[in-house]
Amino acid sequence: MASIFKAIGNMIENAAEFIDSRNKIHVSMNHRSYVGGDVIQGVVHLNCLVPFHARGVKVKIKGFERAQWEEWKYRDAGEGQPKERYLHHHKDSKEFFCSHVPVYPHEGTVQVGEYHFPFSFQLPPSLPGTFYDKGGHWSNGSGYSAEVVYYCKAVIDVHFKHDLHHKCQFIINEKFDRNVQPSFASNHKTFMFTPGRLTAKVMLDKNVYFPGNTVIARLEANNTSVKPTNKVTVFVYKHLELRSHGEHWNHRHEVYRQQYPGFEPSFYGVRWLPFQIPINLQPSTTTGHMVKCHYFFVVECDIPGAVDLNVECNTAIMAPQWLFSTAPMAPPAVVLPPDVSFRPPWQPDNQVSSCNSCQKGFSLFKRKHHCRACGKIYCDDCTKKTTKILNLGYDENPVRVCDGCYSSASQGGAVFQEAPILPGGPSEEWGEAPISPPMSPIMASAPPPQ
Repeated sequence: MASIFKAIGNMIENAAEFIDSRNKIHVSMNHRSYVGGDVIQGVVHLNCLVPFHARGVKVKIKGFERAQWEEWKYRDAGEGQPKERYLHHHKDSKEFFCSHVPVYPHEGTVQVGEYHFPFSFQLPPSLPGTFYDKGGHWSNGSGYSAEVVYYCKAVIDVHFKHDLHHKCQFIINEKFDRNVQPSFASNHKTFMFTPGRLTAKVMLDKNVYFPGNTVIARLEANNTSVKPTNKVTVFVYKHLELRSHGEHWNHRHEVYRQQYPGFEPSFYGVRWLPFQIPINLQPSTTTGHMVKCHYFFVVECDIPGAVDLNVECNTAIMAPQWLFSTAPMAPPAVVLPPDVSFRPPWQPDNQVSSCNSCQKGFSLFKRKHHCRACGKIYCDDCTKKTTKILNLGYDENPVRVCDGCYSSASQGGAVFQEAPILPGGPSEEWGEAPISPPMSPIMASAPPPQ
């Protein structure tokens, strides 16, 4: 019996065709990146220095996604026993497509020389974008990884799988199936012990960006309360969603933040918030089954003694070809419009010791009050009148005004037309990527429509 197995082994060894390592194969493609539905044009290059027998040349083109993560779970340990805590590992993958393209389906001996075999293949439509991300720590319940991969593999087919092959990955950019247009979001909040409300509206010049782009957000704030805003912060968050065998896992984390000065009580105007999208961000991918990733911006107004006001704007991060090769040179900086105030400046409390009208000094029993029309400080006797001031954004409830401003304020008030650069505003130049043209000075200095 042993002699029979030995004879069979000798026959297999004699029949097997080993390719000399000096023979080389390489596959090239006409582009580094594609979108679903594109046609790949490529060439298989063979440099043969030692002749060998082959059954043909073929190309394998494949796309797949893979998701895995760990989490702690509990299970029954037996009757009367406490539940047992264990680490569960989720892992799953799914093919989008896997195609074999016969490039040269003929058998024979390959002689010394250089050979070039062209091929073409049309990609399926609506493919998820190339993606890779990992994080956490494995074995303690926080590890995860996610990938969407596409590759092209050229194979010289010989006996018993001693093939000569070369594999290269290529990039799929996910199609952006929405119109590129400005993005808008708003939010508001009231206060428990302070009358008035804070309304914040955020406008972005578009709803899709590339890594490395500079975003200039337009923040329009209308604060009808006496609450100041300590600071304004822009956050960029990434939301990753993984699925495996019917279970799902979500992970949200901050990838960037930029802080700006706050604004005074009763502020009504426009602030420009420039910030840069990190160059190393993975692109959004939303059409896969197991791996999905999207981004959103959050503009946070930090209010002392109250819950912060957040405005959330969804966006898409698309992947240009240079993201996976060489980053381009930074374009010149852009010029920002000035920050705008639609109300007169709010007079600081520490600069006034007596009423601006009757000149009576303030004390523990004689309190300070701001006129909402001119922003100056008066005593209670000089600011007993209230009215709505439509041209200054006080259009919900009557607000306190001084005797001198009441006549004009009750008629809607005078439009505050000056638009100086507010103290602590952003610099005049910002950014390393082109943006849409800024708002004209006339639009910037006029109050927004109600």
